[in-house]
Amino acid sequence: MNNKKQSRRVSSTKLRAILAELADDICAVQEKVTLSLTGNTFEIHLEGGSINVTISEKGGEL
Repeated sequence: MNNKKQSRRVSSTKLRAILAELADDICAVQEKVTLSLTGNTFEIHLEGGSINVTISEKGGEL
């Protein structure tokens, strides 16, 4: 299994499209989800898994 981190810069338009598609996919299979916030981490709890989004400041930018 390859767990090597891959990263690249994408446009805000591309990011919006990715997040919208993710939200559509989640809502297509579940009518309600549990959303929790701990510190600067959002957790979306799904049946069989979760999605974690952590917001961290680096160099004064989000």
